[in-house]
Amino acid sequence: MSRRAKAKLLAMLFASPLVAAPPVWASPEASGGTSPGGGASAGPAPVIPGGPTTGGASPGSGTAAPTASTVATATGDGITVTTNVSALLGRALTFTGTTTASSAGATVVVQRLDSKLGWVSVATGTVTSGGDFSVPWRTNYAGRMTMRTVFEQTALASQVGESAPTLEITVYRPGLATFYGKGFFGQKTACGQILRRSTLGVASRTLKCGTPVQVYYHGRTIVVPVIDRGPYANDATWDLTQATAQALGISGTETVGAMPV
Repeated sequence: MSRRAKAKLLAMLFASPLVAAPPVWASPEASGGTSPGGGASAGPAPVIPGGPTTGGASPGSGTAAPTASTVATATGDGITVTTNVSALLGRALTFTGTTTASSAGATVVVQRLDSKLGWVSVATGTVTSGGDFSVPWRTNYAGRMTMRTVFEQTALASQVGESAPTLEITVYRPGLATFYGKGFFGQKTACGQILRRSTLGVASRTLKCGTPVQVYYHGRTIVVPVIDRGPYANDATWDLTQATAQALGISGTETVGAMPV
C-alpha cells in the first residue's frame, strides 16, 4: 500500500467522532479548494479530442482543460445529421437531422463502423412530414468510433457509397471519481512523483504507472497519466489530483467518463 493510502487510513482510524471530517480525497472542503499554481506538473497538457490542443501549453504546465465542442455535424447523401461527440456508456445518444420533405416516412438508420463486421446498425428512426428525424441510441459499446446515418434502403444495399454523413464520437465507461490534494502536497506518490498543487494525474488501482487516461466530464476532456494508487473509499473508480479535478470543473465526488488511451 502506498504512503498516501496509509496516511489516509490512519487519519480515518484516529479521527474523533465529534470533529471527524470527511476524507480529503472525497470532499472539496477537505481539499481546501486551492487553485492549482506554481511548481512543475507531472502530467501532460490537456488534449481535447476532435478539437485543438491547448495552445502554447508545454508538458507539465497545468493548464486547465478548455470546454470542447460538444456537438458535431456532417452532411452527405441528402442528409444532415448532428450529435454530441461524447457520451457515457449505457446512456442515450441522440442523432438529429434533416433531409428533404419528399423523404417523409422513410426510415433512417444510424450505424457504427466495426473493425470486423463493417457497418453495424444500432438504431432507426422515421423522417417526419417536415423532413426532420431524431434517432436515440442507447450506447452499448465503449471507445472511439465512426458513426454514419443513412436511409434504410442504403443500409441494406450490398455496396454503399462513401458520401454518407459520418461523425467521430467517443463513448466512455462511467465511473465514480473523487479527488485529493491538501495534506498530501510535497509527498511522493506510489509512482514515485512529488505531488504538487499543479500536478495533473489520476490514481488507479490497476493501471500501470504512466498510463495515459482520458477523463470526460460535462463537455470537458483531459488526458492525464496514472501517477498513484487508489482510490480506497466511496466505491470510487478514479482518484483525481486536485489540479485535474479543477481543470474539469469538479468540486466533489462525481460520475465521470474515462478510458485509457
